[in-house]
Amino acid sequence: MMERIRVLVFLGIFAAMSGSAAAQTAADRAREEKIAAKCVSCHAKESPGIVNDWKASQHARARVGCYDCHKAKKTDVDAQAHKDILISVVVSPKDCSRCHPKEEREFSESHHAKATTFLRSETPKGRIMDNVLGYKVEGAAAARTGCEKCHGSKVEIGENGTLTAATWPNTGIGRINPDGSKGACTACHTRHRFSVAEARKPETCGSCHLGPDHPQIEIYLESKHGVIYTQEKDNWNWEIAGGHWDVQYYRAPTCATCHMSGIGDAEVTHNVSSRLSWKLAPPRSEARENWKENREAMQKVCLNCHSVNWVKGFYQQGDDAIKLYNEKFFDPMNAEMEKLYEEGLLTKEQFDEEIEFKFFEYWHHEGRRARMGVFMMGPDYAQWHGFYELGRGKLELLGMIRELREKKANGHGSTSEEMRKK
Repeated sequence: MMERIRVLVFLGIFAAMSGSAAAQTAADRAREEKIAAKCVSCHAKESPGIVNDWKASQHARARVGCYDCHKAKKTDVDAQAHKDILISVVVSPKDCSRCHPKEEREFSESHHAKATTFLRSETPKGRIMDNVLGYKVEGAAAARTGCEKCHGSKVEIGENGTLTAATWPNTGIGRINPDGSKGACTACHTRHRFSVAEARKPETCGSCHLGPDHPQIEIYLESKHGVIYTQEKDNWNWEIAGGHWDVQYYRAPTCATCHMSGIGDAEVTHNVSSRLSWKLAPPRSEARENWKENREAMQKVCLNCHSVNWVKGFYQQGDDAIKLYNEKFFDPMNAEMEKLYEEGLLTKEQFDEEIEFKFFEYWHHEGRRARMGVFMMGPDYAQWHGFYELGRGKLELLGMIRELREKKANGHGSTSEEMRKK
């Protein structure tokens, strides 16, 4: 059975490749395969790791060669003369869509494809602070080596089609490519093996989804799902074709299972956002557009291992926790911060006063940990790293606010002016 499924994977890739090459003549195809053979011959000496990875890939078994992905036209803005051919270093989702149109279309609709918007001026309300922190408070070099490594940035073209050092290397999930497409498939399917097994393992997601502000990998490993994964992962089959990888091959879900995999009545998708019902990253959580349909899609995954009542109770507890965060912790403190700006106790400049950092961490770190801990079944993150920290943080913020008002009442003038002088 497993071998049959592997054959289906191979045939699927080969059929897609054959379809994309349908307009080619036999002579054209033979020429491109000859070019690819030269690539392999040269790179086996100059960068053998690349060739070794490719030889172990499904691409190699389906006769998808280097030139199939890297070939370029004269009109391509990033076309480079390499030996006696034109190539593009950046392989974009648009390139991948020649063989994987469904996956590319779904990915382009996901929040992954929009990841750079959180670092630019058109970022959603409330998230502009990420942009200010990265590029102004910290500095461009810090943003390039930190924020952009996960979020991505626009790849700029220098002389002769070369990529600028300030924007390359760049495998951020929302990378803006020279051809105008958004995303980097290699963020999850690293080159040049492009492994489905790698993309299914939580450590891959955890390369970006970790840390004080979005500790999904830490929460997952604390959860019952993560405990089972840690104990049994070496015995699971990770190579099964999409749409067939279900609970007969593993005992607990990974990130990919819940957000992407075809399991039970749930269909495979590369839109990682399509099963989410709440927005957990913004300052205040709101229901997503089409949240009911999204929730139904996620619950189809849950029902493979849990009863209807279990799933219903889990979501009710989660919804109650989100309401608690919004109404008890975020809304009152956000209103207090708005008053400080209205009263002139804070400047309009962001992150020039200590309380602004405190409030940012209040929702961006502690608030996210609480909300994410709830919906990913990480009780310690929901409690001690989340709501407990929110309770203490609220008290500290109220104390800072009281101090600002007392200083003004005692005739010390604008506290923001004092703090700039210190």
